[in-house]
Amino acid sequence: MQIGRVSVGLLGACLLAWLLLRLDVSSVLVALGHIGWLGFGLVLAGGLLLTFCLSSGLYPLILEHISPISALLARQVRDSAGDILPFTQVGGIAAGMRVLILAGLTPARAIAAGMVDVTTELLAQSLFILLGLFLAAPAMRADPHWAPWLGWLVGGTALFALCILGFAVAQLAGSHLAERAMRPAAFGANAASFREAVHRLYRHRVRVALSVVLHLFGWCASGFWLWLVFRVLGHSIPPASAIAIQALLEGLRSATVFIPAAIGVQEAGYAALAPLFGLPTEVGLAASLLRRARDVVIGVPVLLLWQFVEARRIGKMMQKPLTTDR
Repeated sequence: MQIGRVSVGLLGACLLAWLLLRLDVSSVLVALGHIGWLGFGLVLAGGLLLTFCLSSGLYPLILEHISPISALLARQVRDSAGDILPFTQVGGIAAGMRVLILAGLTPARAIAAGMVDVTTELLAQSLFILLGLFLAAPAMRADPHWAPWLGWLVGGTALFALCILGFAVAQLAGSHLAERAMRPAAFGANAASFREAVHRLYRHRVRVALSVVLHLFGWCASGFWLWLVFRVLGHSIPPASAIAIQALLEGLRSATVFIPAAIGVQEAGYAALAPLFGLPTEVGLAASLLRRARDVVIGVPVLLLWQFVEARRIGKMMQKPLTTDR
């Protein structure tokens, strides 16, 4: 498993190196030179607001009292672990569940909330990708390279949505598939408590539906964030075009979920999609690099804070026997 992860990571790195050799790096640097400190600050602020929007879909699924800040931190740790550390996005999801446990949820309920959250988010993401395909359809039909793929992409996205619905039905049917995927025992939760927590969540149909709606809102917000990124890079496109690019890019990232941090895939996606909407390929690559910079600047402090909290918790646990003996 470790060898496979390293192999696909190297494959992504090779793809990134190939892009840098193929494209005009000086044009990429010129585009990045338009940002300035104010522009980068706007990108960071917009990124934090985007994370808040993306985390809003988790909050309806937490039946216990927990602050929105805890849900925000769980989402940020999840995204940062998946985008910075040598994990796949699945590893980031597990990290987000761990934050919910630290916030006071029992392991079973934290894992159940995290799993249902992923399910509703993937369902919303499939709707977001279909929206992106609808918005990108005129440009794709006019492009001889993209036109043959439009029907396949729509069909694949619809199939993806059906698979997510099937996964939700499997959870309700008591399938062991979810248990194998989430491994509740690794978090200290037994299988019976985990299944009960999952069924309890799905009985709150309004909350589940609200989670889907909020996630869809969050994904649309990611398109507006990309519109802001292009603006600070010195290029202006309609918000609908930015939503289309972001939707197709997220579909590509989901299809290559096994590649750690989507290295190379994200860069190739932005570089390939930007010309569809009149932007130079190098500007697309610059947008990807700016997204990487935002992930590092926000993500590294968050991950360090998470590890500090974990270390303090372990330290307190080690001191308890000493205190009892006295």
